[in-house]
Amino acid sequence: MTTIRSVKINPTETITTLNLTPDSIGADISAAIGCSMFDVVGLADSIDLFVDDEGLINGSPLNLPATVLTHLLGSPTVIFGTAIAVSVTPDGETIGLTDRQLVRLQKAFVQKPDDGTIDTLVDSLSPFPTIVSMLRNI
Repeated sequence: MTTIRSVKINPTETITTLNLTPDSIGADISAAIGCSMFDVVGLADSIDLFVDDEGLINGSPLNLPATVLTHLLGSPTVIFGTAIAVSVTPDGETIGLTDRQLVRLQKAFVQKPDDGTIDTLVDSLSPFPTIVSMLRNI
């Protein structure tokens, strides 16, 4: 059986690959994120990031790695809770990440954000002064 290769991004900066089942993709994503309702943040390079739709209001922790990723890949969004990155077809079908997409994600997690990205992150994360201070010092 074919699986959907994805990347699970935990708020604790634990980033792992995860194989999802196509027949139960919605249930698998909900279980992996730990939510009942999820939302999708569309990123560059046909990458979708599934996130907890209620992460901000249910007490989920800030997910800094996923937040930096959204800023680096063209959709500045603050993410709370666990996130799952997958690939998407032009028709909106969820599919597994390609090798190229996986490498792009891995590079995004280890590279220092450029000054423009840091400025956007500082604006987005202004309600979190400790994190803003940390970003200004990298």
